[in-house]
Amino acid sequence: MLIEVFAGTSDENPVFEELPARQLDTETYELLSSPGLALNMARGDVISIEDRNTHAVVLERGGNFCIHIYADHIPAEDIAGLESDVGCDLGGTLDGVFQGNLSLAVPAGNGMDKINEFFDRFRDRTGIQWYYANIYQNLDDDDDETLLNWWLED
Repeated sequence: MLIEVFAGTSDENPVFEELPARQLDTETYELLSSPGLALNMARGDVISIEDRNTHAVVLERGGNFCIHIYADHIPAEDIAGLESDVGCDLGGTLDGVFQGNLSLAVPAGNGMDKINEFFDRFRDRTGIQWYYANIYQNLDDDDDETLLNWWLED
């Protein structure tokens, strides 16, 4: 099934992203794909959507980092190479492609150092920046870089 998750606002109006999910309860879902717009979620997370006009609440982490890559254009061969390399080197998946925007799920068990090195090589080769999308506490303040540290918990 597809669900709509709150991704932010544009001109004071809410913006939603459709994501594949498995319904667990009335307002509870397991994400089957990492979002490309919405923050603080990744494939495998269990979320609650009580108020559709605000950020979903993550009830349980699925163990994946969500990586966002935004560009005006990414050549198809770079996308295919990244998808293959993410799968082989990190056990991750390319979950979404929309024009030059990509969302990926990468198991946190790889460790941030290995993930950073991998995506920094992609950036150095292509000139395209990448971002962690589910590591910050304050989703509404781009300047607040307080980490959630969910990947450090046992």
